[in-house]
Amino acid sequence: MNSFNIALSIGAGTVLFLAMISGYIKNRLSVSEPLICLAIGVLIGPAVLDLASLDLGDDTTLVVVEQAARITLAIAVMGAAMRLPHGFVIRHWREMALILSVGMLGMWLMSSLLAYLCFALPLLSALLLGAMITPTDPVLADSIVTSRTAEASVPGRLRHLITAESGANDGLAILLVLLPVAFLEHASLGATLEYWFLKVLLWEVVGAVLIGAAVGWLAGRCLVWAHRHPESETASLTTVGLALSLTVLACVKLMGSDGILAVFAAGLGFNRFISHRETHQERVQESIGRFFDLPVFILFGVILPWGGWWQLGWPALVFVVAVLLLRRLPMWWLLRGRLASVHAGRDALFTGWFGPIGIAALFYASKIRYEHGMVELWEMASLVIFASIVLHGISATPLTRRYRKPGEEMVEEEETGRVVTEAGE
Repeated sequence: MNSFNIALSIGAGTVLFLAMISGYIKNRLSVSEPLICLAIGVLIGPAVLDLASLDLGDDTTLVVVEQAARITLAIAVMGAAMRLPHGFVIRHWREMALILSVGMLGMWLMSSLLAYLCFALPLLSALLLGAMITPTDPVLADSIVTSRTAEASVPGRLRHLITAESGANDGLAILLVLLPVAFLEHASLGATLEYWFLKVLLWEVVGAVLIGAAVGWLAGRCLVWAHRHPESETASLTTVGLALSLTVLACVKLMGSDGILAVFAAGLGFNRFISHRETHQERVQESIGRFFDLPVFILFGVILPWGGWWQLGWPALVFVVAVLLLRRLPMWWLLRGRLASVHAGRDALFTGWFGPIGIAALFYASKIRYEHGMVELWEMASLVIFASIVLHGISATPLTRRYRKPGEEMVEEEETGRVVTEAGE
């Protein structure tokens, strides 16, 4: 009971403190809230004060980490979907298709190649590690898309593109993660491809998108119906969004599909019925989402495998530096001429650097360790996550502030949205 109360007091106290100074951190300090929480987790963990300790060799602990990351990720992608201007994904479908196909494949193959070269892993293990760290994290990207500094310095076209990508590729990464897993679990090529195509692609991806979009659209229609009745009270978008994300996450998972991607699709379906003004006022789940986002980084700080990292040796340092520099930047530079929202080289460099690795990678890494016992891959992935939280956490505010040239006017390219109407249009 004492351990529980210690964890509760530290977690809740941290959220309370950061909630009161959130604006100052986002707009003035050169550190992010997730980085602060990570540092607190390290401080109270076995490496320093040893006030909290978790054994990742225990299946129960692994389940807690996996599910905490899963819930956090679901709420984050719902928030990402609700922040986007109405119809953004549809209007920018060519860009999104390119980023989520060529872009993701490029990041996956580059990360896998670096894992293969640095650690001499078997091919399937290298592909699996590369898949874990491919998705862009919506929580860590928050500092460059929602802060006042970001809104004043970075064009909306870039902020919205980063938001849409981070929301979509977290769920789509299941395609890449389960492909090498399928080869490891099935003896024949035919059985492997059949499982991946029918179970993963058609059901866990396409099925998840259709189910999530339908539920989100239905929730939006219900909200419009409620607004038509004078006796009804105005529903909080924070409450509705949180409930919708958890409902879709749980129900779709019970159906055997990918809940993360379904939640993002539900958010897009729901988003077309709500007012951008309302989402701006409520900061799209920020007040409640913080209770889920930040404690996970404290948890991650507690469970960092310092001993395992040390045993990986110097190749681990080379791997981390190479991944952060080569996983994403070259791909965005090559695609810059085909992305309508990326107008210049500095746009490509900015969006190429800010593709942080965080909660999505933590979810997939803990899932693979729990289901397949791959401890070494967990240690490699966790090191990259740790490095990304630190480096992106200290560079977000300074680089965001410097993106805007002196005397340059920032023009919001995207429309601000519509109010809820009786027809929802």
